[in-house]
Amino acid sequence: MKCSTCNAEIKAGNLYCSCCGAEVQIVSAEHVLEEEFFRDFRNPELLQHISPTINTTDLSRQKKRLLSMLFFVFFACLFMIASAFYVRSYLQEYEQKVQKPMQLEVAGHLAANDEAMALHAVESYSKKHEAEKDALFWKAWLYERQGLTAKQTQTLQQILALDRDDIYACRELIWIYIQENDFESFYRLQETCESSEQKRLFESYAVDAPTIELPQEPINTQDMLTIVAQEGLNIYYTLDDSSPISNGILYYAPIRMESGVYTIKAVACNEDGYFSRIVSEHVSVEQYQPLGMPQVSPDSGEYPVPQTIYIQVPDGCTAYYTWNGTTPTTSSRKYKGSIAMPEGNNVLSVILVDEYGNISSVQRVNYIYMPN
Repeated sequence: MKCSTCNAEIKAGNLYCSCCGAEVQIVSAEHVLEEEFFRDFRNPELLQHISPTINTTDLSRQKKRLLSMLFFVFFACLFMIASAFYVRSYLQEYEQKVQKPMQLEVAGHLAANDEAMALHAVESYSKKHEAEKDALFWKAWLYERQGLTAKQTQTLQQILALDRDDIYACRELIWIYIQENDFESFYRLQETCESSEQKRLFESYAVDAPTIELPQEPINTQDMLTIVAQEGLNIYYTLDDSSPISNGILYYAPIRMESGVYTIKAVACNEDGYFSRIVSEHVSVEQYQPLGMPQVSPDSGEYPVPQTIYIQVPDGCTAYYTWNGTTPTTSSRKYKGSIAMPEGNNVLSVILVDEYGNISSVQRVNYIYMPN
């Protein structure tokens, strides 16, 4: 045994070191072995000798790599959790705000090129949500894709009933009416649209309507019907109440009609084939009956005594006369039953005017009455 202080050899049985006098500490063999083991383990050379395959540099690198992987996994998990939470909250807000379950279902059918199922989904949804514009927009679009123009038109009209200022519905309806030459519906729609943005949609298609010029009533078969329109426009008309757009006759000169009752309709058309609003007039045309020469008695002649003059006036007519040789008009003297023959050499001029304003030829009679 050696002294722990001076490292001198201590003889067996001595309790003090013979060199330095330090007390000898007696420890158990178990503690001696333990102390030697840990002292040896702390020796790098011995450690390398015992385990030559263990490299402390490799251990450090492996620790760093492991820590890097742990950090990566941690942040990846954190990102996935945050993303899942964001997506879930976004979808919930999306569905609650704009009723996206229906739209997602429709989008799924469209992605599968199944427009029929997409349309069925929209129609089913809209039965429960009749006032939902989103569903109506989808319906209108899908009806167009399916070629169901009548249903598309009805759906677009529903959208305008919910929101009369809607631009999309207005524009689509205009295009449908133009394509189908349904200009009556086109102009009815124009009357209901009030916003300036909507009104601008009609400017490229609207045409000024013509004017039907009727003679003064009563109208007879001698009168002429005239239709006028803006320069550069063609005029089409019908006399049987049918549409002049589909059945119209091209107007090029005033029209003389036979007796009867007519509903005249006329429309103007520009060079692009766009029609105006249809205008109409209801007229009754009487057969023209030419008035015969007025019958006057007595006849022309020289009379020694004054005579009473009579004019035959047919029913519905009025007689007018003058004595100075001028042609009578409706402003002249009206015949009231008889005329006294004046003294001297005079010419009586007579006309008849019927209830339609027709005027007969002039009848002239020369009377000479010279009293003695």
